[in-house]
Amino acid sequence: MPTSADAPALPNGRCRACREDAFHFSAVVPLGDYVDELRDAVLAMKETTGRTLAMAIARLLAAEARATMESFQPDLIAAVPMHWWPRAWRGMNSAEIVAETLARELCIAWAPRLLIRHRYTAPQSDLPRTRRRTNVRNAFRVSRCYTLDRPRVLLVDDILTTGATCSEAARTLRDAGAADVFVAVVTRATSP
Repeated sequence: MPTSADAPALPNGRCRACREDAFHFSAVVPLGDYVDELRDAVLAMKETTGRTLAMAIARLLAAEARATMESFQPDLIAAVPMHWWPRAWRGMNSAEIVAETLARELCIAWAPRLLIRHRYTAPQSDLPRTRRRTNVRNAFRVSRCYTLDRPRVLLVDDILTTGATCSEAARTLRDAGAADVFVAVVTRATSP
């Protein structure tokens, strides 16, 4: 299975399509690239029957990237949320399952529903790269249940393509008081 380590490295560690973009997170750690078996696994864990697979993938991510994630010194782990409507239709958010399992595996505080996706957005996969940032602009807010007093947050999602969604979620967390935001994903697309 190809991993991110197999991808051609650029001087700033980013893919060719996004090397000039500015992001609101400090680093990304993927389990691997969005190809072959890992691509199939990400798609399968989005299904209503994918809970067990998402937990297994999270344990694999913890085993493969523990040192990197621990080097971020996160105070808490949160997931990129889904809007309530698609979540009700799908029945679950695979990113939440991965985040919760990672929190257990790494013994880091899990912050369920830290972020809320309060505005419905078109699926990013349906949009060209140029529209993805504006699509998710102001789509998130921090739950009133949380007060962020400069924590370092490990934000979890299933796939990182252009980075627009994770960047907007990270911006929201930073604006609410997070000291730093790092991202852990199951897969990273090498060409958006």
